Amino acid sequence: MITFPFLTAYDPPGTSEGTLDPLGLYQIADQLAMELVPAVRERMQRIRFLTAMTVGAIATRDLADNLEQGDASPSLVWEWLVVEALIRAEDEIPKLWGVPGTLVTRRALDLVDYLDSRNYLKTPRIFGFHGVYKRLAVHLGLVDVYLRPGPAAERVLEAWARGLGWSGFADARPWMERWTSAVRRSLGEKPPRTKAGWGSQEWAELARAFDPAGCKARERRCLTDLLLASEERPLGALPILWQLQSEVDDDHFSEEALHDLLEKREPGYRPLLEAIRAYEAFARSLLDAFDLLRAEAAGPDAQGYVVSRIAADRDFLQSVSGIDERFERAYRSLAAVNGSTLALQNAFGERFRAFAEPMTPEVCARVLCDHHERVQKAKSAEGKRPWFDRLGEDRIYIRHGYRDARRQILPGRYVHDYRGQPIRHFFKDLS
Repeated sequence: MITFPFLTAYDPPGTSEGTLDPLGLYQIADQLAMELVPAVRERMQRIRFLTAMTVGAIATRDLADNLEQGDASPSLVWEWLVVEALIRAEDEIPKLWGVPGTLVTRRALDLVDYLDSRNYLKTPRIFGFHGVYKRLAVHLGLVDVYLRPGPAAERVLEAWARGLGWSGFADARPWMERWTSAVRRSLGEKPPRTKAGWGSQEWAELARAFDPAGCKARERRCLTDLLLASEERPLGALPILWQLQSEVDDDHFSEEALHDLLEKREPGYRPLLEAIRAYEAFARSLLDAFDLLRAEAAGPDAQGYVVSRIAADRDFLQSVSGIDERFERAYRSLAAVNGSTLALQNAFGERFRAFAEPMTPEVCARVLCDHHERVQKAKSAEGKRPWFDRLGEDRIYIRHGYRDARRQILPGRYVHDYRGQPIRHFFKDLS
């Protein structure tokens, strides 16, 4: 006898949790980072993906208008091929790291031996290298917003080709034709998937051509010149931060120390750096307090946790003490950033105004919970679920997926990245 399962109550997609940025701190930090170093994103690690995008723009430029693309664009298929080649050659490339999509690519090759939109990416958003590096590639003139070759593409293509032993990019034509054919063949699958028709040698050739650590001297100089160009395509503080890399080492590297050096070297950045420091002091207070609350609330189970009890915790008290003063310092400092519009100051005041007035630790704990619920609700049209369930006005139940062990609070340390690590990775790859 066949029986059908019982249906559960309808659970609309908007009720899922937003698993990132539970306090809404990231957006302002990201805007401050863009004021400091435009076009560089925190997920960038290996500078040579700019070269892979530039070569791919040439390899796919005649395909975009001639094929019905269906579930994938030519540039995305190019990305599939490059990442698959790097993973297939993993044993031959020492210490391969910083390749977007590594885990899903390994899994796909183990299961079905190809990549497609279901097991990698349907569109090159923030997790593929086109999505991660597009902003910088466009800013430097390597590609345009449609991922077609940009005005600076030829310089990189020539330097890349000479690094591989050719006399110039024209000599790379046989490889380019092979790669274009592989993209065309893969796009012709229903649905599109990587079907290059290659043996191990062809896959290894593609991997060697874009090995993240395989940048040769000419290509390194070319990419460095583009990054440090101060007039044609300026990247804010990047040239000065580049010079400062030799003054810090990996064991003692921190954004805070780098910013201190930057301020000494170029005092004109002081207002922006003061705004970053003030905002990070406020953000650190909120995040440490919220993490402590989650850790302590994870103990009781069925009855939940009385929120006001956290006020007796010494670390929580240290985190929230004077939070209204930190709010005021951040609010005033943000007025000096992009001051003609006061956009950052207004955004900060609107989002965090609940912390602008003095309050007791007990009240602050409840306000923190209210703030988290507002942030989650604003994450989509339907809203996202908070990380806890309310059992009463002063009682919460932390759901198991959001329970963490207690950690040490970190006063004085930044919560967010301000592009110091990506710049350091670029510096090492190009030195």
